Amino acid sequence: MMSFEIVGSIAVLKASATKKDAKKILREIKNVKTVVKRVGEVSGPYRIKKVKYLAGEPTTETIHKENNCRFKVDLNKAYFSPRLQTERQRVICQVCEKDVVIDMFAGVGPYAIPMAKRAYKVLAIDHNPYAVRYLLENMRLNKVKNMIVYEGDALEIIRRLPMADKIVMNAPRQNNQKTLDAALKNLKKEGIIYFYIVNKKVDEINCRGLTLINKRKVIEYAPGKAHYCLELMKV
Repeated sequence: MMSFEIVGSIAVLKASATKKDAKKILREIKNVKTVVKRVGEVSGPYRIKKVKYLAGEPTTETIHKENNCRFKVDLNKAYFSPRLQTERQRVICQVCEKDVVIDMFAGVGPYAIPMAKRAYKVLAIDHNPYAVRYLLENMRLNKVKNMIVYEGDALEIIRRLPMADKIVMNAPRQNNQKTLDAALKNLKKEGIIYFYIVNKKVDEINCRGLTLINKRKVIEYAPGKAHYCLELMKV
């Protein structure tokens, strides 16, 4: 059987998949109700990896369970990758009850919502209005009340937010020196930034004012094509 990902009740196949492949998965995987396939790379203003319906229930919306939380998402309206579950859990476990956390690119909340269950407060930002709508709904689904959601440009919004103990920047294709500098200004001394970046840019980043405490390869898409998490502490 060809490789695929499962988001909630939706199986996501590679672009080369056929309807025959989809029907086989529906027969063999009990909890899958819908099968779709990728139709291109991450693109557009909201950086979404679009999918096309193949078989089963005709929907691209589902509820995905992860880290004791539920996340409602439409795969054609907001980015979501189940492959990042282990990485998200690793970062979430580092949050303490006194922490103020900023999630600069929150999406539907796979970092922000579990963090809110551990932190004092979470401030979540996203410029995709569809992602923000689902994020607010996911707050209600998970009974999270200590989180404030902002819609718009993270680089502008973060300027008016309080200083944070931890800042998550899970946007490896968007992150650059400018985004890191903006985050640094809102980070408390000895606070930590989780800075995700594609490998070809790792050595281009100036980390002045920060100490690298961990560098971790998160996903390798292909030989020489991966993204990393740099854990950076403010000194």
